[in-house]
Amino acid sequence: MITGIEFKETEMKAIAMRMGTGEDISRQSIHASWRQCSCITLISSTKWMRNINSVLAVFLLNLLTTAQSAYAQQSEAARIFEESCAECHSSAQSGRTPSVFSLSSLSPRAIVSALEDGIMQSEGAVLSHDQRIMLAEFLTRRSYSETTLPETAFCSEPSTQAFDIELVSWMGFGGNLEGTGFQSTDRAGLTVSEIPSLELRWAFAFPDASEIRTKPTVIGELALFGDQFGMVYAVDTNTGCVRWTFEADAGIRGAILVDEDDTGRSLAYFVDFRTNAYALDMDAGTVVWKERVGRHPESNNTGSPALYGNRLFIPISSMEVVMGGDPYYECCTSSGAVAALDTESGDLLWYHRVIPGYPEEAGVNALGRQLWAPSGAPVWSSPTIDVSRGRVYVGTGENYTRPTTATSDAIIAIEMQTGEIAWSFQGTESDAFTMACTGFLNRQNCPEPPGPDLDFGMAPMLVTREDGTDILVVGQKSGMVWALDPDADGEVLWSTRVGKGSALGGIHWGMASDGQFAYAANADRAAVIVDVHPDQEAAPGLYALDLMTGEIAWDAPAPRDTCEELQGCYPANSAAATVIPGAVFAGGLDGHIRAYSTSNGQILWDFDTVREFETVNGVPGKGGAIDGPAPVIANGLVFVNSGYGQFGQMPGNLLLVFGVPDN
Repeated sequence: MITGIEFKETEMKAIAMRMGTGEDISRQSIHASWRQCSCITLISSTKWMRNINSVLAVFLLNLLTTAQSAYAQQSEAARIFEESCAECHSSAQSGRTPSVFSLSSLSPRAIVSALEDGIMQSEGAVLSHDQRIMLAEFLTRRSYSETTLPETAFCSEPSTQAFDIELVSWMGFGGNLEGTGFQSTDRAGLTVSEIPSLELRWAFAFPDASEIRTKPTVIGELALFGDQFGMVYAVDTNTGCVRWTFEADAGIRGAILVDEDDTGRSLAYFVDFRTNAYALDMDAGTVVWKERVGRHPESNNTGSPALYGNRLFIPISSMEVVMGGDPYYECCTSSGAVAALDTESGDLLWYHRVIPGYPEEAGVNALGRQLWAPSGAPVWSSPTIDVSRGRVYVGTGENYTRPTTATSDAIIAIEMQTGEIAWSFQGTESDAFTMACTGFLNRQNCPEPPGPDLDFGMAPMLVTREDGTDILVVGQKSGMVWALDPDADGEVLWSTRVGKGSALGGIHWGMASDGQFAYAANADRAAVIVDVHPDQEAAPGLYALDLMTGEIAWDAPAPRDTCEELQGCYPANSAAATVIPGAVFAGGLDGHIRAYSTSNGQILWDFDTVREFETVNGVPGKGGAIDGPAPVIANGLVFVNSGYGQFGQMPGNLLLVFGVPDN
């Protein structure tokens, strides 16, 4: 019989790991149990030994039975991973696919959510819910949980502010219909001279989250935002306490928009990942209408909707870029799209497929699976509204199969009333790509030759220059910035290269403009699928381009000394930027939020978010990479998302709010 004295540290660690409950917790409990056993074995009285040994035998049997059951679950999870996941995630040759180490840093709930409602739902569809949980626990070595907000997270006093559309100080991905990311001094409530004094007001942690993608809408003293699990939060901007919540069917990646209807009701409009569009009565907390707008089974939504008049414009992308990595999948039949809904009823007014016509048979892959073309050209980002011309502008991604189309990697102008295409401009021709092209074994669904995957991932900016002329400015993952003439069918006015470009940017999420310069955040991460510019050096950082000429006025290289000891840290700028008079705010993949002078790019303020924070809602919070949406600056506050666990980057679950100290 094994005694407590003979039970070594290695056995404790092995059982703790096999039980999958976390090494430290299991160790403590096992140590405590075996300390009791050790004391028992030292009792010299033989009178008690028989009974004690019987108790100890039962304890050991229960412990070993539990360990065997846990080990069986771990073995089953390991088998699932080996059969369904290892080929991509064990190699992780592409920055687009997280390694096993990166997956281990996520929460179990985040992995389950990705398998059920997110980017990996096609792979997760063949697993039961219990198997998804088992796999998530195996990868993270942590138990699955669904954390809820404690009662103390909610406001104790009712709000004294009635909804007023005039109080909206930031709404949508770009902050305005034109998508420029510009905020006036009055709306910002912040001046350049005050920026060095910014300090943290409060931190809000999203339960179990690993990435923060939605962008706050600010209405007076209320902020609205969602999370990756589909929860909508209404939060008091003064204290961070929660006014109310609403749970959607799937994760929310875009901004939440607000308006009043003809009866005076205050409504919130948003779209979840499954392309369900919602109109929510904010006073009653009830759904006024809900409609799924995606027409393809794999349609999804990654960009913010846009609102103008009685129309809600919704961008539609597709999961087929991921599903194409499965050699048994008949790739591909979806098309990117834009849908227009009536805000009063939710009725569909028009639906514009980016790809004209419908896919036809285009041969078979090496396994005999039918291939289809044309396909792809997803619309990843928010539509831009041009009121004077009555048009909507969107950017598109690559095709998924060949032959390709002229509307992939393109900027498209769509008539606002009819949904008909007015004109299009293509930045990169013949770009076809799926995840089958990322360097792993099963390339059967990789269109040959593979394209470089150089989407327009950002929303175009409609900018009025200092001479009064309007131009469309848009950055591409290729590292190019384009200026197009909206009055000449998208004719190129100038183009400037700011980086080498890659599948993760180049310019990934967005830019900002104050009418004099366009500010481009360039990532240039090492995720090159096809190197179309082998002689170009990577040059991550922030760039200011003169809107009249396209010339680079200044550049601020991303600091390289911040990532020396951090796994998943990259010295690069991928997130969109926000500009106020005199300063541009941009977050980094190193987890720093910085403010730069618009005159010369000098860093005015720098805050490192990669640490644990005490949060106002009582949920454990830690910062990570800053990617995706730009900071929101409104009413004297700066709202910053921290945490983006995709692409092997640092996960996190925080919304950080900064302000100038009160006098």
